[in-house]
Amino acid sequence: MSQLNTDIIIAGGGLAGMSLALQLLNRDASYAITIIEKNTFPVDDTTAKVGESTVEIGAHYFSHVLGLQAHFKEKHLRKYGLRLFFGHGQDDYSEYDELGVSELFGIPAYQIERGSLENHLYTLLKEQGVVFLDGTVPDDIQLGDKNHTLTCHRNGDTITVHGRWLVDAAGRQALLRNKLNLQTETGHHGNAVFFRINKRVIIDEWSANPHWQNRVCEPGKRWLSTNHLMGPGYWVWIIPLASGATSFGIVMDDKALADSGISSFEDTMDWLKKEHPRCAAAIEGADLLDFKVMKGYSYGCKQMFSADGWAMTGEAGAFTDPFYSPGSDFIALNNTFVTNLIERDRQGQDIRFEAALFHKFYDSFFENTLSIYKDQYGGFGDRKMMSIKLVWDYTYYWGVFALLFFTDTTDDLKTMRKMLPGLLEAQKLNKEMQTLLRERAKQRLVLPAQGNFMDQFQVPCLKALNELLKNPKVDVNQALETNIILMRKLKGYFENMLSDDATTEIDDEERQILGNYRLSVLA
Repeated sequence: MSQLNTDIIIAGGGLAGMSLALQLLNRDASYAITIIEKNTFPVDDTTAKVGESTVEIGAHYFSHVLGLQAHFKEKHLRKYGLRLFFGHGQDDYSEYDELGVSELFGIPAYQIERGSLENHLYTLLKEQGVVFLDGTVPDDIQLGDKNHTLTCHRNGDTITVHGRWLVDAAGRQALLRNKLNLQTETGHHGNAVFFRINKRVIIDEWSANPHWQNRVCEPGKRWLSTNHLMGPGYWVWIIPLASGATSFGIVMDDKALADSGISSFEDTMDWLKKEHPRCAAAIEGADLLDFKVMKGYSYGCKQMFSADGWAMTGEAGAFTDPFYSPGSDFIALNNTFVTNLIERDRQGQDIRFEAALFHKFYDSFFENTLSIYKDQYGGFGDRKMMSIKLVWDYTYYWGVFALLFFTDTTDDLKTMRKMLPGLLEAQKLNKEMQTLLRERAKQRLVLPAQGNFMDQFQVPCLKALNELLKNPKVDVNQALETNIILMRKLKGYFENMLSDDATTEIDDEERQILGNYRLSVLA
């Protein structure tokens, strides 16, 4: 039997756990950290893990907070935005309706090769003295008041690790969530099948129409997007990886899954041949690297952080939904809260208040994110609903959540308390808008595809919100007030667009905010 003493035990050496360790060491290089991981390093660059796409908060966290910008530029693909296609059975994708950008907004996001990133983090952390117990399986956790013990085994040897802090980053193993009976039901019923093939799928090759090709300012770059094929109750993701592999997933509500009959890769291909034959044809002949089915993937957590010195991060705590790729955002948020708590504890502070408040902040972020998905999958094949939804969701995400994270406000308790009235109003506006979308989604509408392009790059307010994130010295209070005014106006415009008697007339104020987006939504 072996015994180890450390400051911080991190159970789980994946993306969440290793990024937390790096964030802590970037703040204080003297921390003694031990990471327990069931797999061994190095892992395959194309390791089978979901979470291959980042959005703005996660990308900012990895590149700027952790200092990994050079690695991302060298080893990972820059994402060409989120792109949705609406249609059924057409072979020529210029006949599909398309929702996306003609050129990139300024804040970069990436398609992550998870194995490559985790190997890089492993090397960095080993160089900084982190103790890795890889190939090691946790057996038991004993929690105390900032005095925890994790017992594990490796190669027949029992290892006992003692630490002041214990952080569960072991994903769906849910070591602490299960031990403390903290899981909650979200009421969001989502299911997914996902797989990777050893072939680069270029969606730009799915039409030879020159007008379609030239819709994007850099023709031939659509394949770098997180491409989604949309339908009532489901969406299909197509994500390129730097290795040349392509990741696919089909995410469905319960009704769509029951209708599909999918339970195996063969079933998946049969369904794709029927619903999206061009996609099925692109997959055929490639080697299948892996295949997984996950039913009922969403869950919540009663408590993420404790003043007794334990915490959860990543999927060890909770999970909403893979649409919009929020996984790395939750890693960024959780790790920032955990880092703050550990720092305060090291300084001898009583952290009971902060631990409770950080969970409230986290829970608000989780519930508001969940509201974007819950009971809305029925409308995912509805071009009109989704073209409105994405602009609203981007506005709330960039104008509230990303604003707070980019300005280092999320763990600034004094500033967050001052901003609370504005945050509550933004939350109320979002709740009202999501209720409207939820009512529309009940109809499970599918509009006939007309080859329309809803170009979000031409929406002035989205450009302005994205540009604002580039200014770290922005007055965050004033920016939030301005963004709430914008949300009020957008809600009015979108209520009209969703109505049966929507107008095509655009006044000067709306044109300054949305440009001519109304015309493409209502086309």
